[in-house]
Amino acid sequence: MKPFRRVILSFGLACLAAAPLVGWSNSPRRGPRVQEATITLTEQGYQPATVRLRRGVPARITFLRRFEVTCATEIILEEYNIRRELPMNQPVVVEFTPVKSGALEYSCSMKMVGGTFRIQ
Repeated sequence: MKPFRRVILSFGLACLAAAPLVGWSNSPRRGPRVQEATITLTEQGYQPATVRLRRGVPARITFLRRFEVTCATEIILEEYNIRRELPMNQPVVVEFTPVKSGALEYSCSMKMVGGTFRIQ
């Protein structure tokens, strides 16, 4: 092996070994720092209709409306006082931290189209 390649390889291995020391680790023991999901509004409603979340872990949910003829032009999460417009084909991010286990409902303003977060 050429000396230059040996130096690069050694440096790369040293970086990998040091990763847990500088916060690069994505250790499963620590768990995720943010839980993410994407929910798409289609002709059938919100897909998926149910999303599982962990209590106490911040959630970042991206809503994407792909269906024009609907009353669901906004998303309401009453328990967290969240209300966001859902423009057509534009991702809308909603962030909150689930604090209680159980079902957390979200819906449109008319409560005709909705879904559920299952908090564990």
